Amino acid sequence: MAIMKTGDVWNQENKRKPWTEEELTVVLSDTPTKSNCIKYAKAFKRGLGSITQIYRWAMTSEKEIKKQRGEEKFVNQVKKISKKVGWV
Repeated sequence: MAIMKTGDVWNQENKRKPWTEEELTVVLSDTPTKSNCIKYAKAFKRGLGSITQIYRWAMTSEKEIKKQRGEEKFVNQVKKISKKVGWV
């Protein structure tokens, strides 16, 4: 369980488990606001940091990703989905 500063608590049983393309599509189809990050963390039973990380990688340039994490499956999966849903 995670405790937010607001006292919010939710189940995080999927923390550190792989993401499906469908889950990433849902997250990346919405704006990266704090309330959306909390909403998706709760909905997918994940930590808040994992949702913010998805948005960060979606906004990171291809060049920077190749330099930092070029071979990392999750990062490349996020980038692929972000293009699919229309992130620039």
